Amino acid sequence: RQEKQQVKQARADKKAKKEARKASGKPSRPQNAYWLWLSENREALTKEAGSAKGPVVGKLAGEKWKAMSAAQKKPFEAKAAELKAAYQKALEEWKSSGGGDGDEDEDGEDENEGEEDA
Repeated sequence: RQEKQQVKQARADKKAKKEARKASGKPSRPQNAYWLWLSENREALTKEAGSAKGPVVGKLAGEKWKAMSAAQKKPFEAKAAELKAAYQKALEEWKSSGGGDGDEDEDGEDENEGEEDA
């Protein structure tokens, strides 16, 4: 009985944390190139896989994505880069307007990624 109560409390804590994150106004992270491609091709992949179950479609999609040439991936990677740049700008605006107030990055990413060589 106590275990059920702990599980219930953990769910409530998780839900409260999620709602607080939404209420903070922090911009959500953009989709990467793979997810952009998957969202465009999910219907065809579902038909090809013969199932709408996530793991089945995901496995087929992963195999197809890996098999694609760089030229085929390029439009999705360009769109992903564009979305990431917009996200970085929105995140900076959110931080400069008092958002976050010194909180650590939840996504664990280094903000200056790739800028050390410049």
